[in-house]
Amino acid sequence: MSSGLEGEEAVIPPRVTRVVLIVLWIGLLAWSAESWAETVYVQAKTAQLRVGKTSLDAVVGNVKFGDALEVVGRDGSWVEVKTSAGARGWIFANKTSSSKPSGTNDTLAKLGQSMRGSDASATTASAGARGLDKASEGYANRAGVSARDRDAVDRMTAYQIPDQEVEEFLREGGLGEYAK
Repeated sequence: MSSGLEGEEAVIPPRVTRVVLIVLWIGLLAWSAESWAETVYVQAKTAQLRVGKTSLDAVVGNVKFGDALEVVGRDGSWVEVKTSAGARGWIFANKTSSSKPSGTNDTLAKLGQSMRGSDASATTASAGARGLDKASEGYANRAGVSARDRDAVDRMTAYQIPDQEVEEFLREGGLGEYAK
């Protein structure tokens, strides 16, 4: 005895089929867009995100070594990025890398301290502007570095060049973002 439904297939209404297909299509589109998003990582100790593609443009945010940035666009040597906090701006491409850096932003500082000895732990980043720190001064004394050479190092570390002068130098020499 048969139930009368043998050989018949269940029919899905066309409207339900369309809705399911649209939902699947939207999901696939969202998934593929996310999987195509390029991520770069900050390779400099610190870097600035700018409104435009020159070092004279206003700064919209700061990023630090190892920060992940989502690439929004590219133009020459500049990359437009978005931070995890939502800040959006331009960064010079040589400040980024496609591979996540190992270590932290103070890895080199720790290496330098270990090379100079244990009394280097009191060293601060501003010590260079004040002259040799105690650990470096001790090394200079042991190595016989002359007072003249120490003064030269102090002058070099204190020297600062305004952004506008750097920008002009790059433009005139066709260097950096102005290279052809």
